[in-house]
Amino acid sequence: MSLCVNTPKEAMRVISAQMLKLRPKCEVSYRPYRKNEVYYDKHLDLRTIDLRVLFPNAKPGDGVYIGTNILACCETDAKINFIGNAKVIYHDEVIFDSETDVDADGKCRCALHLKEGENPVLFYVRCTDENDFSFRFMPSVRWYWVWAKCYLLCARATSPIAEYRGEDGVGISRLYHKEEPFDNVYIYPKAPEWDNTIDFSRIFEGETGNFGYALTYALSDTELTLDTRADIKVFINKEPSGAPYMLKSGDEVLIKVARTEDFAFSFSGDVGLPMVTSHRGGGDKFLTLGLFREDAENVTPEEQIQWKKPYRSGERALFYKLAHKDDYLRPYLLSRFFGQWHYTFMVGSYGLLRAAETLSCEEYYNYFREHMRVLVEYFDYMRYEHEHFSSPSFLDISSTLHDLDSIGSIGRNLAEYYFRTGDEDTLPVLDTMLRALETNIPRFPDGTFHRERDMWSDDTFMSCPFLVRMAKIKNDKRYAEEAIRQLLGFTKRLFIEKEELFSHIFFLEDEVASGIPWGRGNGWVFVSMADVLANAPHDLDGYEQLKEIFVRFAEGLKRVQDESGLWHQVLNRKDSYEETSCTALFSIGFCRGLRLGLLDESYKENIRLAYAGILREKVDEEGSVYGVCMGSGNAREAEYYMKLGTVDNDDHGTGVVLTMLCEVDALFGDTL
Repeated sequence: MSLCVNTPKEAMRVISAQMLKLRPKCEVSYRPYRKNEVYYDKHLDLRTIDLRVLFPNAKPGDGVYIGTNILACCETDAKINFIGNAKVIYHDEVIFDSETDVDADGKCRCALHLKEGENPVLFYVRCTDENDFSFRFMPSVRWYWVWAKCYLLCARATSPIAEYRGEDGVGISRLYHKEEPFDNVYIYPKAPEWDNTIDFSRIFEGETGNFGYALTYALSDTELTLDTRADIKVFINKEPSGAPYMLKSGDEVLIKVARTEDFAFSFSGDVGLPMVTSHRGGGDKFLTLGLFREDAENVTPEEQIQWKKPYRSGERALFYKLAHKDDYLRPYLLSRFFGQWHYTFMVGSYGLLRAAETLSCEEYYNYFREHMRVLVEYFDYMRYEHEHFSSPSFLDISSTLHDLDSIGSIGRNLAEYYFRTGDEDTLPVLDTMLRALETNIPRFPDGTFHRERDMWSDDTFMSCPFLVRMAKIKNDKRYAEEAIRQLLGFTKRLFIEKEELFSHIFFLEDEVASGIPWGRGNGWVFVSMADVLANAPHDLDGYEQLKEIFVRFAEGLKRVQDESGLWHQVLNRKDSYEETSCTALFSIGFCRGLRLGLLDESYKENIRLAYAGILREKVDEEGSVYGVCMGSGNAREAEYYMKLGTVDNDDHGTGVVLTMLCEVDALFGDTL
C-alpha cells in the first residue's frame, strides 16, 4: 500500500521513524578473545581452522566435528560458505554435504535462516589429504561470497563451549576414525584455568619494557590484599594509596608494576571486571596493559583510563589483555547500521541528518551524531586490531582504506559531523582518509581515479563530495579543484555523447566504456556534480565546463524519465524495472540544479512526477522503501543489471529518498 501524505515533511517523518525502528542504536560491548594458531581469520575473508595443528597424524578417512554459534543481530536469510570436504548440520539436520551438493563452480554454500541471537551450526570435516587438514568457512548474505558483517548481514561466529560463550571461535571435537554421530564433547579449546596471580613475565613473554599495569574494580565493599616482591604503586580512583586497601563497591584499582626479577603479584578480595561480558566463570579478575618504557612520553593509565583507542609506548600501540598471554580484550558492536563503517550506511545516515534538520528533530540528529562519534572514537583502535588480529571486530573497512568505497562517502559524513560539532578528534581521522585517497587509489596519467581493472561511475560519489568538503575544512581550494578535475576525467571516459548519459564502467584492458547507463551509477555522478557545483568556488578552472556538462546530463536524464515519474534500472531500456534509488538521486540533482540557477523551471514538473511516483509505487504506509537495486558488480551486458534483484529498506534507497524529500521541501515547501 502506498504512502499517502500531503507534504514532503510528513513523508520524512514516516520514513525516518521506520528507518530507526529497523536500525536501533547499539552499545559497544567488550569481550575476551583468545588468539591461537588453530582458529584464525583474515580481513573480510573466511575463518580458517587448521586441524593439522591439533591432529598431526590424521589420515584420509578421519574426521572432526566443528561447532559454532552464528550470532546474528536480527532475523534474516543467509548462507554458509566453506572450503573443505564437509557436511553442514543445522537444527540436527544435514542441510549440505560437499560430496553430493557442491555447486557447478566448485564452491560449497548452503542457505539457512538465522534467527536473532545464537544459531548453532555443526560441521563434520573429513580429512582427504595427508598434508592439508584445514577448513574455512563464513556466513554471508544470500547474494555475495563475502562475510558482509558490516553491511547486509551482521553476524559473528562464536564458540559453542559454555565458558567461551559469545567469544569469537569454534569448538573442535576429538578425531573420529570413522563417521559416526557427534558425542557432544569438544576437546578444544580447553576451559580456562585460573589462579590469583598476575604474572607479567608470562603474560608479556618476550616483550620489552620497564613496567606494566593491572586494572580491576571492587565488586562489593572488600579488602584487596596484594602479595608481591615487585615494586608496585597502587591508585584507587586515580589517587595514590597505601595498604591496607579498603575498597567500596565500584572502586577502580590501578596497579603499576615495575619490571624486576619477580614481575608478578598475587591477590585476594572481591574484585573483577563488570565492564567485560564473559562466561569464563569469574576467572578474569584483572586487565593488564603493557609493557611501557620508562622514557615513554605518551599518556599512561594513571593519567587516563579509557577503552576506545590504544595507548602508546614509543612507536608501539598497546591495548588491554587479560591475565593470560593469548587472551585479549576486544570491543564488539553487533549492529547492521549504527556505528558501522560502510558507504551505504553513510548514504542512509546522511539522509537522516538532512531529515533531522528539516524537521528540527533532536532525536534524529543525536542518532547521526552518535553514529559518527563511534567511527571517530574507535578509528585508531581498529587499525591496531588490523595489525594484531587481521580482521577487526567491527569497522573492518576503516583499517586499510584501500579503495574509494571505504573513504569518500564516510569522509563526507564525518566532514558534515565536524561542521556541526567542531569535534577536534575528527580532524586526524579525516586527514588519514585524505592521505589514503591521495596515495592508495590508482590513477590514469591525467590523475583520474580508477580501480584495479576498470573505472566505475560510482566512484565520483566515493571521492568528489569528500574532496570539496576537505577544501573547506583545510581552507585549501586545491581539493575543490581536484574534485572538478575528477568529474571531468570521469566524463571524458564515461559520457555517452549521443544519449547524454553515463556508462557505468570503463574497462582498462580494452580502453572502452561499457555503454550501459545503469540507473544508480548515473545517479551517483549527477548528485556528485550538483554537490561540487554547490560547494566549490565558482572561479576555479573547469567550473564552467562542469556546469555545461551538468546541464547536458540533466537533459539526457529528462528524456528517459518514464511516464510514471520513475526512471528505469537501465535508463535506456524500458523493459528493465523502475528503480527507486536512481529516481531519488536524479530528483536531488534536479532540485539542486534549479536552486543553483542552472536548470530552467520546466524541471519542476519532472521533480513533481518523480516525487509522486516514489510515494505511490515505492514507499508503503509504514515508511518502508522498496524497489532499490541491490549492491551491484559490473558487466558488459545490460541483461546483468536487469536481472539484479531489489532489497527492501536498503540504505542505497532509504537515505537518498529522505534526502530527496528534503530537497523537494526546500524547493517547493507545501506547494506541491
